[in-house]
Amino acid sequence: MENFRTLTRISLPLGPLNVLVGPNAVGKSNVLHLFDFLATVSRDDIRKAVSSSGGFEELAFRGGARRRATLRIGIEGIWTNHASESRPDRYALTLESRPNPRARPGRQEDKYVFSRFELFEQHAESDEASSVQLAHTRLRFEAPGQQSDEPLRVGRYETGLHSRLPNLPDCPSKKAVRDFVDSLSSVRTFDVDVRAARRDSPIGFLGVRLDDDAANLADFLNELQRDQDAWESLLKDVRAIIPQIEDIVVRPSSVDRVKISLKERGLRGLTSLKDASFGTVRLLSLLALFHDPHPPALTCIEEIDHGIHPHGLELLAHRIREASDRTQFLVTTHSPVFVNQLTPEEIVICERSEDGSSRVPAIDTETIHEIIEASEGLPPGDLWFSGSLGGDL
Repeated sequence: MENFRTLTRISLPLGPLNVLVGPNAVGKSNVLHLFDFLATVSRDDIRKAVSSSGGFEELAFRGGARRRATLRIGIEGIWTNHASESRPDRYALTLESRPNPRARPGRQEDKYVFSRFELFEQHAESDEASSVQLAHTRLRFEAPGQQSDEPLRVGRYETGLHSRLPNLPDCPSKKAVRDFVDSLSSVRTFDVDVRAARRDSPIGFLGVRLDDDAANLADFLNELQRDQDAWESLLKDVRAIIPQIEDIVVRPSSVDRVKISLKERGLRGLTSLKDASFGTVRLLSLLALFHDPHPPALTCIEEIDHGIHPHGLELLAHRIREASDRTQFLVTTHSPVFVNQLTPEEIVICERSEDGSSRVPAIDTETIHEIIEASEGLPPGDLWFSGSLGGDL
């Protein structure tokens, strides 16, 4: 990627579990924001994705003496059924913002001309690739044995990944784009809103997805109870980290709402989740996420260690690694205790350069292995905190 906020020029391979490690303001959250931005692109149009990110001026790198007019993002991976490690799906997006020679005085919105180029490419079982390409307002597709005779015209700000586009005949390209959109638009950026998670939840339909801010935690747990194994596993984890909690009770609070209460050792009656501590609510939300039987393709978590007692972080590390068999994780942390539970392959050291750009990763996995070996096996979190794996706190 190039010029996305502080991510001026980075290439970041991702495994099942990826933990971005570094102090504040080095660009960890910008990596998560990148996938959130692409999810918005896939669901809506380019204009909405850019405006919800603060506009092109906020989206592009603001360091240096000159304004950055071009932003590039490229991702590849196994997003559709035909993709493989040797033949991944590829998506590229280039956004440009150039001065508008016809701009009218005093009209800030007319100051620049906005354009984009998109390319999605999939290698199917044959050696030929299916592709969908969007340049300005003209959409072109190619598939084995097929290609568009005339480019299809699209709206000025529409995207070739939009669920209503492309308006193509049935072909591998059309199915590939739809599969890719379904996966990318489902990316979850999980950032618990503890105040919202404490509230009673409206009762939803079967197949409830845990909200990105855990606002429907009670309803999600209400459905998770249907899976006895998942529910018992979650209860076991909660009791292991907070021994005072003997049981979690999810029950109706009205005709169409459910609430969470806790049975605490030594106390009569039940404790409403509204009266539980910040850390308890956040821990319960994270464990619910890790026990989700139907997660999206990618889950991002902001500051996984926030509000969690250090003794609980070891178990969280084990649970998120187990959950990474079902969904890929991209996580940020400041906690040496959490990093101590990770393997070098799971650690992404993040730093910030003097010019304001982020270095992600700041050191490669092989170097992390070498530093740990030279330290005679010291935990990676302790090494990072001491400055041996890059900048310290």
